[in-house]
Amino acid sequence: MVQHMKKIFGSKLYTEMPMPAESYLPSPEKLKKKIIVKGKKLPSDFDLLEGEVTDEDEEAEMSRRMSEDYFGEQRLIKLCRELSDLVSICKSVQYKDFDVSMKSQSYGEICSFSESQASRIANEYPEDFVNYNKKFLSRVYPSPMRIDSSNMNPQDFWNCGCQIVAMNYQTPGPMMDLNIGWFLQNGGCGYVLRPSIMRDEVSYFSANTKGVVPGVSPQVLHIKVISGQNFPKPKGACAKGDVIDPYVCIEIHGIPADCAEQRTKTMQQNGDNPIFDESFEFQINLPELAMVRFMVLDDDYIGDEFIGQYTVSIECLQPGYRHVPLRSFVGDTMEHAKLFVHIAITNRGGGGKAQKRGLSARIGKKAREYTMLRNTGLKTVDDIFKLAVHPLREATDVKENMQNALVSLKELCGLPTSSTLKQCMLSLVSRLVNSDNTPTVNLTMKDTYPSLEPIGTMPEVQKKLLNAYEMVCRDHV
Repeated sequence: MVQHMKKIFGSKLYTEMPMPAESYLPSPEKLKKKIIVKGKKLPSDFDLLEGEVTDEDEEAEMSRRMSEDYFGEQRLIKLCRELSDLVSICKSVQYKDFDVSMKSQSYGEICSFSESQASRIANEYPEDFVNYNKKFLSRVYPSPMRIDSSNMNPQDFWNCGCQIVAMNYQTPGPMMDLNIGWFLQNGGCGYVLRPSIMRDEVSYFSANTKGVVPGVSPQVLHIKVISGQNFPKPKGACAKGDVIDPYVCIEIHGIPADCAEQRTKTMQQNGDNPIFDESFEFQINLPELAMVRFMVLDDDYIGDEFIGQYTVSIECLQPGYRHVPLRSFVGDTMEHAKLFVHIAITNRGGGGKAQKRGLSARIGKKAREYTMLRNTGLKTVDDIFKLAVHPLREATDVKENMQNALVSLKELCGLPTSSTLKQCMLSLVSRLVNSDNTPTVNLTMKDTYPSLEPIGTMPEVQKKLLNAYEMVCRDHV
């Protein structure tokens, strides 16, 4: 097997060993067009041609479940040195707990979680799971008890930052629709960047968030289902004759606070050009992790039958009038079958004006929510904590002002909300030069932060950029 892999994959095999001085995995750019082998690895000081390693992946879990010594010692398997040497940054190790992993796990090691184990951890320790996945790769595989090859919901584990969620591709259905729809973005290459709040070391995010995500501006998705065209008769349907009674169901998938479902009325006996003309609104608290699924069903008293669906990331939605191409149950494009809809996205405060995609909704002038302290009844304790009220209010003001200023700067730089301050500065520099590459500003120190002074007259757009930059610096200090 090793010889076949080397011969067929050749230089595409990634075999560079992790560097002890580094603490992060190679960038996706470096791993482009590379094949990474995941598996067990023999110790580096092991000189024999083969050795024994523990076996704790899905096959081993199933065999242990079926055996009497399920809670006994793990089985050992033999591993040859040549196969071990092909494993580089995806060395399989057993998960014990997050404390052990954060202290001793190397960035070149990966833990595999069974569906039941990952679900339990996601429910009991959602914040720890997200923080763990900021540093290490994790893989979740379907329960071995799924003897029908059904699929788990991958969204539950994407919400926790899990990078690899294994699916039974041979089984179509709603879960595979989510998986295919999610990876349609970024050219369908199989890699999608997680939201910045799930990558930044200093950020806080819980997969079980039930409301507004701190640091993220919620948005309102407006969908008007206008009409449909050329809906086919459901496959296998024969009881109703040649006519169908279609209706449209819209599902939102994402963090728990975003999950929702609404449907249109049923159009009787019209599959050629049904007119729905119904509008819906959905509040989206974390747009970068949300998807919308359009599903067309045939209303039947025996049981509604599937006609077609289309699933897409909300970050990929374009505002305006759009045709939504429908896909069959197995994922094939259905020729000529479409939904005609209108899409608009606004900030939560309303406004009604469609916002540019990829940009955060500007935070409205609403009353700020300050941290309140409740009296304990113990005068000594209450007197001490009263001193913290004013600093907490000031900290809230600084945070809100900084976020508002950053939103404005990112919008003017033409960057998405997930962009970093460094990316903003690089974009800002490229916009503050003349056609002959001479700068239009001078860099000076002002009140302990670098200030940009204009050289001569500047276009209005550049003035707005400078003002936004000054606002970020002033609110930061």
